[in-house]
Amino acid sequence: MDSKLKLIIDSFGTDRFKANESLKEYTALKVGGPAKLLFVSFTNTELTRLIKMCRELKVPFFLFGTGSKMMISDAGFEGIVIKNRTKNIQTISVKGKVTKFGIGVQEALIEVDAGVSINKFCEYLDSQKLEMMGFLGLPGSIGGNIFLSRFLQASVKSIKILDSVSDIEQISAEELNPKKHIVLSAVFRVKAK
Repeated sequence: MDSKLKLIIDSFGTDRFKANESLKEYTALKVGGPAKLLFVSFTNTELTRLIKMCRELKVPFFLFGTGSKMMISDAGFEGIVIKNRTKNIQTISVKGKVTKFGIGVQEALIEVDAGVSINKFCEYLDSQKLEMMGFLGLPGSIGGNIFLSRFLQASVKSIKILDSVSDIEQISAEELNPKKHIVLSAVFRVKAK
């Protein structure tokens, strides 16, 4: 095995990687050849660390979320494929009114990791009695959809990204560039039902 890949594997542990893993099991269309190495990331810390290592060692990598909007060649990928399964969703702020009838929530700021599926995000919004319209029916994860959906871009307050030199920054939707940024999380403004 390549010494660069061995260094990465040793840094995370051999149990975290699958060698020559067929990618068709990870995409909605069920197509795709083998990845030299597959890694499933559950936290932004390990995701950021792995991407930084790949960049420093010049190891090719490919990052995806749910696999709903992609096709992978049957030839596979000669590098590390990273499946983003980060899962944090948290309410970071609530805006409302206090009246003689109680506290009424008008809007909330919700931070969502890029690996969270839109369906999971909708379940969270529903449990918090927040508006889901516009989010419902979108396939895929937050990270991929934020590049494609005008609704998501209009609903976002800020986006936490990993830039092309592996620095973490907060940017606006207008600054987002798929050639320069990897989305780590996004803060959405969501109205109450």
